[in-house]
Amino acid sequence: MGLSNDKLILVYGFNQEEVVKIGEFILADDVAKLKVIDSGMATMKIGSIIEGLKISTASNIVSNQKVILFNNLDDKELQNCVTNFKQIVGTDVIFAVVTETSIKWTFKELLEHLIEEKKWASRRKK
Repeated sequence: MGLSNDKLILVYGFNQEEVVKIGEFILADDVAKLKVIDSGMATMKIGSIIEGLKISTASNIVSNQKVILFNNLDDKELQNCVTNFKQIVGTDVIFAVVTETSIKWTFKELLEHLIEEKKWASRRKK
């Protein structure tokens, strides 16, 4: 399964108000579609989420870490989105791009990986 061609922005951990703000920006900019990942989708593979499958499971994600995933955006679009999202929802957000590797992972695996990376990076800064 290759990367889906859909330009898609996936968000997790945001409240309703923030999702609306992100959605308004995406609509205005017409860059990509927006998809909200909820904790019921923890065990779904990223690829399945992108394809629009909705399999709710009981497993809950422990972290409320805010994550914005980008699928298939070019560098300029990415830069623009990240800059704007930081203004809209602040900087305590993990931004990541869906890769050939991460598309095969479950959202929970990806989230755990991203949080580890974030901890590692913040330790390096100190």
